[in-house]
Amino acid sequence: MNESHDKRSTSTASSTPPEGADVGDLGHDVSDTFYTSQRKGSHVFRVRLDATGFTLQRESPAGTIIKEQQVRISDIVGARCMRPKKSRRLAMSGACACSSGNPNSPAISASGDHRGATATPSKCSITSRNDPPVGDGDVSAYLYVFAYVLKKRSLRTELHRERTVLTLRFRSFDTFEDNMREADRWYRALRWQLHRTMEEIFVAPTSDERRRRVLVLLNPKSGSGNAREVFNMHVTPVLNEAEVPYDLYVTKHSNFAIEFMSTRVLDAWCCVVAVGGDGLFHEIVNGLLQREDWAHVLPHLALGIIPCGSGNGLARSIAHGYNEPYFSKPILGAALTVISGRSSPMDVVRVQLQSRSVYSFLSIGWGFISDVDIESERIRMLGYQRFTVWTLYRLANLRTYNGKISYLLRDQDSPAPGHSIGEYGGQYRLQSSRSCNTHIDKLAANPSFHHSSTEYLPQEFADVISLETSINQSFRSRCDSWLSGGSRRSFYYSISESIYHSLADESEFSGLAAASLENRQQNFGPSSELPDLSEPLLKEQGWLVEEGEFVMMHAVYQTHLGIDCHFAPKAQMNDGTIYLILIRGGISRPHLLSFLYNMSSGTHLPEVNNEYVKVLPVRAFRLEPHDNHGIITVDGERVEFGPLQAEVLPGIARVMVPK
Repeated sequence: MNESHDKRSTSTASSTPPEGADVGDLGHDVSDTFYTSQRKGSHVFRVRLDATGFTLQRESPAGTIIKEQQVRISDIVGARCMRPKKSRRLAMSGACACSSGNPNSPAISASGDHRGATATPSKCSITSRNDPPVGDGDVSAYLYVFAYVLKKRSLRTELHRERTVLTLRFRSFDTFEDNMREADRWYRALRWQLHRTMEEIFVAPTSDERRRRVLVLLNPKSGSGNAREVFNMHVTPVLNEAEVPYDLYVTKHSNFAIEFMSTRVLDAWCCVVAVGGDGLFHEIVNGLLQREDWAHVLPHLALGIIPCGSGNGLARSIAHGYNEPYFSKPILGAALTVISGRSSPMDVVRVQLQSRSVYSFLSIGWGFISDVDIESERIRMLGYQRFTVWTLYRLANLRTYNGKISYLLRDQDSPAPGHSIGEYGGQYRLQSSRSCNTHIDKLAANPSFHHSSTEYLPQEFADVISLETSINQSFRSRCDSWLSGGSRRSFYYSISESIYHSLADESEFSGLAAASLENRQQNFGPSSELPDLSEPLLKEQGWLVEEGEFVMMHAVYQTHLGIDCHFAPKAQMNDGTIYLILIRGGISRPHLLSFLYNMSSGTHLPEVNNEYVKVLPVRAFRLEPHDNHGIITVDGERVEFGPLQAEVLPGIARVMVPK
């Protein structure tokens, strides 16, 4: 039996706006008294929204607080106010439209005399007004608040984020329009509180303070090749709940992202999100730093990543650095990060090769790990497990490489974290280019894409916080996006007010960009402070040297190289440091196996450097292989074999981070 919700006549001053007041002139802290009615009796709840989030207090008949629960503002992603459409099953049973049939998951009703409210309805409420009336004459308006709260099912399980929907029912007025205005007032107050937690670049400087657009680049061949499905099933719903408009481009070929980012006008977007692996992110970084106006663009454009590749080192490093759960739902965590509205400076390393310069955000490798990374491509169908399989193979067939490694240790004179991009700046000119925006109508969502939810909140508040009710499912299907599998082109759809975009093949753009790509690689980006690669390095300038046989050299500036490869535990996003790890030839296989095995826990590095393994915090280094064969990688991508040198550019880019 479905529970009913009784409206009471108690009013609260804080939720009653004065006659003729505009919502913009009112305070953004709102509160009201809500009621629920169940077989066990009626319950009274005091609900307040302020800068900390929603506070829900259950009161006793005497007015004392029995229980209190808070949904933090940092866990809330967005809200909708609307009139839900009643399902045929609920209409036949005469049940309340907000109920799912679960006695522990009703909405709660607002009470009070709010006849003075004159708030301007939002786009959300205007859309809801046009919905057909519910059959029983219900004039209630509903506010759905979407949050992803940290939960732990038991002492043995890890923290994870669970989707939670807080449903507030407003029915104090005699008409739906008046109730919707009150729900819309709460909606606007919540949006204002959410935008307060965001950096300026993420919020449009308009009267309604809408979120700025996001550019999404998707590599359909990343990892196991399921990036399209991952984006539609797990990322798009979160973007829609947060009302984040986005433009989606699917990469057509290698270096597509470099061409795109180096030639397009980017003023319309506040951030760029890579849906793929670290290779796609590498292309985005290099495309930005091949622009003439790179010094102007980088401070105003944050970078994010949805991990769909094989390694996913950057996404894992971000989650680790901010103590966010990763393994339970890595895609969800990354999606919440890219809508957080927060960013952090990130070091980028300039790598000078013999014929060109590239920019790196993750690592530079030579030897064992690079061999595994590239040679395991032949068993790519195994996903991340390919690294484990090929590590064992390469360990049994161990190679050594002869070379010389020179380095400058990090010292007091090195740039401090958070180095200003402006310090690298020079003259720049904004280029213009043709953009492609074709309107595509919204399609209905596939119900199989919905999230599944289970109750994890305290039982005392089960009648306040409801998860995935049938009404929520109906609402979710109105907002979700989906991929048309039978389409010849890769189209994605979102809520009509958020995004419409065409991904038609742009051969003209591709041809022009490819023609000028080589020139841009040489002409733009920060200038090097190191001697030219062909010039000698002087000991008087602080250069130190390691020479001989090496099993591997790996330079790292993020904590993780992969989801379970905690390679540089002391690394930070913007510490201005390259961690240079050297393993000398002559190391025993058991010793090397122990090193590789303990990489997952971050205990593989010695506290004190020894004969075979050294950890050197440096700000620049040069590699000069003496052999004429081998594999060198930058961010997991193979580059030309030969001498190279690298230097850190502290805090030159911005990466999106959790709240």
